[in-house]
Amino acid sequence: MRNYINIALFLIFLNSCKAQSPVLDINTPKENFIGVKGAYYKDTKNVLNGYDGTYVYTNGTTSLKIKLQKNIKTSMNNFYYEDLVVGEYQYIVNGVEKVNTFNRLTPTSNNNNIRGGMVLTGTELGCDDCRPDEQRLRLGFKSSPQVGEIDIRKTTVNGKAAIIAEIWYVGPMAVKEGEPKPKPAAIKGGTYLMIKQ
Repeated sequence: MRNYINIALFLIFLNSCKAQSPVLDINTPKENFIGVKGAYYKDTKNVLNGYDGTYVYTNGTTSLKIKLQKNIKTSMNNFYYEDLVVGEYQYIVNGVEKVNTFNRLTPTSNNNNIRGGMVLTGTELGCDDCRPDEQRLRLGFKSSPQVGEIDIRKTTVNGKAAIIAEIWYVGPMAVKEGEPKPKPAAIKGGTYLMIKQ
């Protein structure tokens, strides 16, 4: 009889551990943008797949190169965990490298200049020419000292995989009162057609 009680108590304990660390789909809304403590927001439908790789935009002597990768079960604050697409970039103008952040991209990196996992479908949040079933990503984008967002749509150009990356800024990173006005971002906001390398 004692063994049955021990087994029952063990199963109750095991079940309570599972309840404390739920696995939720990445599209599950995070209440007040905070999320559930200990939860894992997992890419259960693999919607973040297919963005990995290096993409290049070229216009004359100006080029923008972005490297993207999917990172699994990362956490910035150990409050919750999530699957994300992260990335870094290199920007060259007239043959002069203005910025290169590729060294920040590692298999476990989670504080990147490109970071997020918001999946948008169809015309949701500003894609008038998207198909109703088309999915794209909206990620955070930093080009010091500016912060903004980047929408990434998969496309094909002359039979090659490509993305359409639209970058815009919402403002500078926090600046203390009395400090000089921040410089503009190194990378200009706009739309970039980028071919996968």
